[in-house]
Amino acid sequence: MAVTAKRDDMRLIAIVLGEQVSKVRNDETTELLDYGFNNYKVNLIKSKGEVVKKIKIDKGSSNEVEIVTQNDILVLNKKSDATVNYDIKVTVNEIELPVKKGTVIGKIEVLYNNKVIKSDNLIVSNDVEKINYFKYLFDNLKDIVNCSFF
Repeated sequence: MAVTAKRDDMRLIAIVLGEQVSKVRNDETTELLDYGFNNYKVNLIKSKGEVVKKIKIDKGSSNEVEIVTQNDILVLNKKSDATVNYDIKVTVNEIELPVKKGTVIGKIEVLYNNKVIKSDNLIVSNDVEKINYFKYLFDNLKDIVNCSFF
C-alpha cells in the first residue's frame, strides 16, 4: 500500500509491503506518516521569485535586471536540530542581450558544512532588449548634458 499526506509545506509518502491484513497496513502507514510529521520539518530558504541579485546592464532597454529564484528553495531538517545556518552560493552567467523573462541565467546552491544539499535555477525577472547604437549614443549625450548644468 502506498499513501501520501501533506501538512503545511511538507508532503510525505509511506509505503508498506508484505502485509496481508488491511488493518495492519493502515496502522503501519499511519505510524510512518506520524513519525515523519512529528520528527521532521521543511525550512523555506528562499521563496519562488525572490530577488537574489541585481545586475547592471549596459546597452539594454533597462539599466539593471533582477535575478530571482525559479522555485521555492526548501530544506528538510529534524525538528530536534538546533537552528541550522546554511551558506548560499550564487553563480550568474554572463548576460547576452536580448534576454527574456524566465530565462535561466544561473544557479543557487545551499551548502551545509561545505557540501551542496540543494540547488536550483536562477532566472531573469523581466525582459531586457538590446538598444541600438543611436539610442545608446543619445542616452549618453543626454546624461552629459544633464550633468553639465550641475
